[in-house]
Amino acid sequence: MRSSLRILSSTLLLLAFFSGCAPQPQPERKVVDPTLPTVHINGHLDDMTAIAFEWTKIEDPRVVGVHIYRRLAHVQGELVRIATVESRFVTHYLDTNVEPGIDYVYRFTSYNAKDAESQGSESVTASTLPRITPVSFFASIDNMPRSAKLIWRPHTDARVKGYKVERQSLEKPEWKEVGFVNGRLNAEYIDSGLEDNNVYNYRLRTVTYDKILSEPSTIVRVSTKPLPLPVQGLTATSNLPGRIVLAWNSNETPDFDFYKIYRSESSDGDYDYHVKTRDIGFTDEVAEPGKIYFYKLSAVDKDGLESPLSALPAQGSTLVRPAAPVMTSASHVDRTFRLRWQNSDERTVSFTLVKTTHHNWVKKTVQKITNIQQPQYTDVDIAADIRYEYQVVAVDANGIESEPTEPVELSFPAEQ
Repeated sequence: MRSSLRILSSTLLLLAFFSGCAPQPQPERKVVDPTLPTVHINGHLDDMTAIAFEWTKIEDPRVVGVHIYRRLAHVQGELVRIATVESRFVTHYLDTNVEPGIDYVYRFTSYNAKDAESQGSESVTASTLPRITPVSFFASIDNMPRSAKLIWRPHTDARVKGYKVERQSLEKPEWKEVGFVNGRLNAEYIDSGLEDNNVYNYRLRTVTYDKILSEPSTIVRVSTKPLPLPVQGLTATSNLPGRIVLAWNSNETPDFDFYKIYRSESSDGDYDYHVKTRDIGFTDEVAEPGKIYFYKLSAVDKDGLESPLSALPAQGSTLVRPAAPVMTSASHVDRTFRLRWQNSDERTVSFTLVKTTHHNWVKKTVQKITNIQQPQYTDVDIAADIRYEYQVVAVDANGIESEPTEPVELSFPAEQ
């Protein structure tokens, strides 16, 4: 008996080659030939998904092969044929159509060329091994940016090939495989690409080399890191020359790193990234007078997580140009041109006269006469038969110029 079982154990992996299965299970046959030899079972070996049998060699030449019948041990009823070994010289059968941790009842018969069967063998109860156990320790690391770290104690069973990682979210209760860790001694997995400030459940299944899954491990819960707090109190100036000054409240995110400033030319337009700063203020140098920008800010932490943009934009602008003067008179008096205008802005501290001399139809020169304090000017540097054009610009204390007045043209003919 022991010798037979040793042979059975050493040939366990080869038995499937000799095992033939019927297309469909059939009830136990009723045509019995009591003269055919009964199959004598030497023993069986059990695995999680296989049960191997060995019987004594059948010497009777009338025997064609062996039928195998089976039923679940806890279910009463007839056994059904599950396989046929089509040679009396074969003495082994491997049943691989079984589940872990289940008790089965088997019976074997020999059969002849007319398919008459012997009396059934003694019923044999065989039990598959239980599923491999889950890992004994499974834990998680919380508050990571858009990821979760899982750790466990490596399984002690050498049959383990690796670990199947499964995830469940609060929005989607079904479990989903998110990764496989190959190697029994590996003991961690990082799941990335997760939502910010979200909660996930994880469990682990041990996987054997023959692809048998354990029951799930204990469930661990992971919360991903929240985004930084939004920026509050954003303001922007509108009365400074050549610049827009931004200010906001200090961000209270514990691992805050810097602010990102976004800018747009319209309140509902696209906000493009402009600059970053760690200060609670920023001066945007803008040369164009009266230029309007809209600003939004975000806070970024040391892991690179960025808060939503501030809800409401802050509108800022550089100081606008002073209002243009109004030309009131332009005349030729005693070989001079006398120009008068009216100031239109209290910010004006001086005027600039722009004089364009048209020497001919292609040549001209432009001259700027600056720092005029009164709203008038007498030009004595003139000549006959030359066309002159004049415009006046108001200038404020910051050197910002208004738009020029509409041009006026003056000329006088040479004396006859």
